[in-house]
Amino acid sequence: MKILGEKSLSSKVIVGLGILFAIISFINLIVISIIMKIITHIFMNYDLQNNIFNLNLFIMFIITGIIALFIIYQFIKIFKNLKKNILFCEDNSKSLNIVSNSCFAISTVYFIIAIYIFVIMNSIVGDLIYYIFAFSLVLGGIFIVSGIGIKILNELYKKAIQYKQENDFTI
Repeated sequence: MKILGEKSLSSKVIVGLGILFAIISFINLIVISIIMKIITHIFMNYDLQNNIFNLNLFIMFIITGIIALFIIYQFIKIFKNLKKNILFCEDNSKSLNIVSNSCFAISTVYFIIAIYIFVIMNSIVGDLIYYIFAFSLVLGGIFIVSGIGIKILNELYKKAIQYKQENDFTI
């Protein structure tokens, strides 16, 4: 199977990323509606502690969802360049840099939520809090490792672009 060009693997990946973008957009809309419902419950003083806890979790979901959409959009741009047989260009390097920075942003959000959950919400919610805390730490760690890996890949990619430009000048 071809990896580059029309009717290739990169074309199919673009379709898959488009579907994933639509699914995450739909989930973000549902989360926004849930956030609005929780805010109305807070204003009506229904179960204030749980609603504030839920609001914080859903705000975390919406922030990471928006950043995830941004990451997917950057990958769509990269795969469109691959589909056009444009491999070593500055646009791909910029997109990889944005993706790595976005991974760091998501990890920061998860670490902030983990600290918030452990310090503030520990006395309110109970045993479930430890699972959410551990889950937030694990996801934060995964996104840090991903960000570092993509940052390293981007530096290798920049070197490849530099070598390609030098090679083009010698011909």
